[in-house]
Amino acid sequence: MRISSKNLLLAAIFVLCTQAFAADNIYDKDLVRGFVSLKGDFSNMRSTALRFLNEATGKSYSKYYLDGHAEIGAEYLKARTWFDIDFMPLTPERGNTSWYGYGITWMWGYKLLPQDFIFNIIPSVGPGFELQNIRLADTARVISTLGPTLNLELELRLQLPRLSVGVYGGYKVARHDGWDELSKSHAPNISYYDDGGDVNADKAFIGLKFSWTFLNGYQSRQKEFLD
Repeated sequence: MRISSKNLLLAAIFVLCTQAFAADNIYDKDLVRGFVSLKGDFSNMRSTALRFLNEATGKSYSKYYLDGHAEIGAEYLKARTWFDIDFMPLTPERGNTSWYGYGITWMWGYKLLPQDFIFNIIPSVGPGFELQNIRLADTARVISTLGPTLNLELELRLQLPRLSVGVYGGYKVARHDGWDELSKSHAPNISYYDDGGDVNADKAFIGLKFSWTFLNGYQSRQKEFLD
C-alpha cells in the first residue's frame, strides 16, 4: 500500500491530537522531570530513495550511514515526551558531491515496567519533518526537500537514579514529494520518478542512547533539606 506525504501528515496530526486530549492537562508539576539525551544509530535507507540520490549525483552512495541525535524532553511518572533533533554528523561524500539531512520529531513514549526499576522497556511514536540536502558536482548551491515523517521506536534501557543507557531500534516512515521537482529542474536525466510519485526515504535503524534525567521539584526540595 502506498503512503503519500498527505496521508502521513494526517496521521501525524491524529497522533498529536490523541495525545493532547488523553493528557487532559491534569498533572502534578512537582513530579515532572526534565531530561536530555545523546544518541547515535546505524541506519539503512530504502533503495528507492538511494536510487534517486545516486541518479541525481551520478555517484554511488551506500544505503547504510551513521546518524546522530540530541533529545530534550520531560517525563511524568511513566509517560514521556520529547523532541528528537536528528542530524548526520558524518556527511556521506562521493568526490565533489555530498548528501546530508536534518530532522525534528515530537516523540511520545511510555515505560512498560515500574518507573524507577533498573531495567525498562519504552515504546514510542512521533510525527516530524525531515530535510534532505544534495550538493551536486555541477552546481554551487545545495538543493533541498522537506518531507513529513512518522517515527516508531523501541528502547531497552538500563537506568540508574539519573543516568541511563539504552539500546534502541525502530523504523522511520519518510516521504519526499519535492524531489520530483528537483529531478526536473536540477537533474533532468532522471527518469525513475517521472510518474510524479513520492520518493520513499523510509529507514530502519538501531543505536545506542545515553540520557541524563534532572530532579523534579519534590526531589530538589528534599535534596536542599538534606544538605
